[in-house]
Amino acid sequence: MLNLIFFFILGAAFGSFLNVCIHRLPRGESIFYPPSHCPNCKKKLRLIDLVPIISYLFLRGKCCHCKSPISFRYPLVEIITGLSFVLVAVAFPPQKNLLDFMFSLLFVFFMIMVFFSDLETQVVPDAATFGGIVFGLTFNFIRGLNSSGEAIFAPFLSAFSGMILGSSLLFLIGWLGKIVFKKDAMGEGDLYLGAFLGAYLGWQGVLLSIFLAYLLAGVFCVGLLLMRKVKMEEYIPFGPALALGGFITLFFGPQIIAWYVSILAL
Repeated sequence: MLNLIFFFILGAAFGSFLNVCIHRLPRGESIFYPPSHCPNCKKKLRLIDLVPIISYLFLRGKCCHCKSPISFRYPLVEIITGLSFVLVAVAFPPQKNLLDFMFSLLFVFFMIMVFFSDLETQVVPDAATFGGIVFGLTFNFIRGLNSSGEAIFAPFLSAFSGMILGSSLLFLIGWLGKIVFKKDAMGEGDLYLGAFLGAYLGWQGVLLSIFLAYLLAGVFCVGLLLMRKVKMEEYIPFGPALALGGFITLFFGPQIIAWYVSILAL
């Protein structure tokens, strides 16, 4: 129990850094300088103002200097990142496989960044996607080295083919969508994100991620249309759905694929 509390606190701390990335990277700003400050009054925040979750509650959601509202996104990201780190620790215990644990933490870190960045600014940061591709290929290459016999190259080949498949499939869908709807149906950042998912999850994982993304996006869009929150011609970012599809695949992908194969075998 204590180790799970530790991972939640660690995740919340990383979530605080994620908030900086989510706010600054889509705007082309440095994540290191200037130090953390209020976006409204630009005054530097004190150390006590940067304690994950607790500072937001203590300040009652307002800047300590100018009293302007602080977005609820800040504590939300910290809570989600903390819970995600706990989930990774349960699904990929570090004492059993440190490699899977470390790279799974990186994966969820990037997925949360993509989800909120695209949702808030409609920009998928290149730092997340390109960094994810590099880490994903590296992860699967090392996994292969830890294998033996003919399987030594299998993880990397699956990752490399998944990278190509993910970006190509989304490019094809976007191309067809542009023909049908007479406007861009897929952003460039989504193509890189597809490559990222493939590099981490392999060709089977990226196919499942994209399928889940369209399923989730479809349900979400229908709900928004029924509630008249959006109109048919409005653009809705697809990155959050891809990130959520990848998140689900990381934890439940093998079980979902096994279940699907068992149905086909009937």
